Amino acid sequence: MSEPAVVFDSGVIEQAATNGEFRWVLRELLENGWSPVIPTVVLSEAITGRPDDAPANQVIRRLDTVDTSQATARRAGHLRFSVQRTGVRRIPSGIDAIVAAHAVDLGQAVVFTTDTTDLRRLLVEYPRIVVEKP
Repeated sequence: MSEPAVVFDSGVIEQAATNGEFRWVLRELLENGWSPVIPTVVLSEAITGRPDDAPANQVIRRLDTVDTSQATARRAGHLRFSVQRTGVRRIPSGIDAIVAAHAVDLGQAVVFTTDTTDLRRLLVEYPRIVVEKP
């Protein structure tokens, strides 16, 4: 991918829906050519099926989602196993690993997450990917 990307986890979808300051940051990134990436699997944590999902659904509709290929899912498994080998007690979730794998596939990305610890563990070997809290 030639342009940098902004990858979202589930907690960031809520931030994009409710935090005006963060929406300005996103708007500026998108206007400067950054591509938004919301892995479809993230919806399983971000959406409840209740009417109060409306703000999150608006964000998702505006930015869209991307499917996870088999290769990306396999990379996610590898990233999780790499963290497990370090001996940490809490291994990042499969969904966090998929978010990280999408960022790795893109090469240059900012991952916005509400769980910086797990995403940084998953991406420790990828210095071109920045992990930030909204």
